[in-house]
Amino acid sequence: MGHRARGVFAALAAADTVLAGAGRNRQRWLTKPLLMPALMAGSDRRSWRALALGGAGDVALLGSSDAAFTAGLGCFLAGHAAWIHALRQRPGGGRLRSRPVLAVPYLAAFGALNAYLWPRTGKDRLPVLAYSTALLAMALAALDSGSRRTAAGGALFLVSDTLLALEKFAGLHLPAHEGMVMATYTTAQALLASGRCGHITEPGSCAWNGGRPFRSMRSTRPAR
Repeated sequence: MGHRARGVFAALAAADTVLAGAGRNRQRWLTKPLLMPALMAGSDRRSWRALALGGAGDVALLGSSDAAFTAGLGCFLAGHAAWIHALRQRPGGGRLRSRPVLAVPYLAAFGALNAYLWPRTGKDRLPVLAYSTALLAMALAALDSGSRRTAAGGALFLVSDTLLALEKFAGLHLPAHEGMVMATYTTAQALLASGRCGHITEPGSCAWNGGRPFRSMRSTRPAR
């Protein structure tokens, strides 16, 4: 990710996190819709589809209706599928095949959260289950990628959406809750996008932004 694009995204993410924590939802129309376009400007094109779907979900969730929530859920579900596709194209995968025990905390969290939410989600029960399954699959794909940076991004996405689900369906509201949701979400997307840039060999692809692979492998670092 270029320094200028990274700076613009960081400034927008910080501003939106503060506004979200303060409940300034009207002002967030000036910040939240720009988050993913700013991140796309500094990311390689194979992550653009996932980021664009995240941006569409961001705009949808600025609304307060059930239709807006459903639209946002659909956009992010498709975004997780796009991340899985993008991450599988990256060399260096196979971490879970060599150490499947790493998936156990993710599976345990998935089971516990869905067991807790199941009696609380009502008509949204099946859509929430489908979404959480896609989220889990994306986080596991990030863990399997061979990059600590990418794995952290997937884990933070789990944290962000868990906070969001507990607020919406279980009435949990921590101080500056929305700010925590946005802080973990924007960091997750940035880590996934920057981690995706590692070990790409085609001319014109972005140079990796400092992430360390779990194991050494052939790598080229083409200039942008």
